[in-house]
Amino acid sequence: MDRFASGDTLTRTEVAPGENFDSVGRVLRQLIAEEKLMRVGRGRYRKADRAAAVSVNSIGDAIEQKVRRSKRNVFLRSDFAHLGSYDGVGRALRQRTINGKLVQIGYGLYAKAEVSPFTGKPVPIVGIKRLATEALERLGKKVSTSSFEEAYNVGRSTQVPTGRTIAVAGRVRRRIGYDGNYVLLQRIR
Repeated sequence: MDRFASGDTLTRTEVAPGENFDSVGRVLRQLIAEEKLMRVGRGRYRKADRAAAVSVNSIGDAIEQKVRRSKRNVFLRSDFAHLGSYDGVGRALRQRTINGKLVQIGYGLYAKAEVSPFTGKPVPIVGIKRLATEALERLGKKVSTSSFEEAYNVGRSTQVPTGRTIAVAGRVRRRIGYDGNYVLLQRIR
């Protein structure tokens, strides 16, 4: 253990090269129990530091930590692909939506959430229009104001737009929204 620097991340093979798989696992569990090693991800370890943060024990914990630290409001499933297998990430995301930490707003799209004091259900922490705009930009689509908003802003219409229509350059086949409330996408050229 002394040959490793305290800040380096190690893999299983670097900790005990050439050893039997069962004995490596046993040795790693022993070192973690003795607080000499700290697990930081799937198959990755770091030399334990007494002042270090809480270690990540599962894919779900890693997802929750990434969401909590991020300034983004919208996450793609591919943002978490490096944390584990496709099925493992899917199970962890599903569990986080059940726990109310995330809300699924579209196919492969998730948003930060909190429990509503009115309904007791998880809801996104920002509005649906802002979520949809951020999601479309993350998907590489150009977003602008809708024709309804433009007409209202110029004075051609006195009808106040709902704010649920977003103009998008290009074709989008996803529905973006949650709990039956979806954004309308207006295609522009």
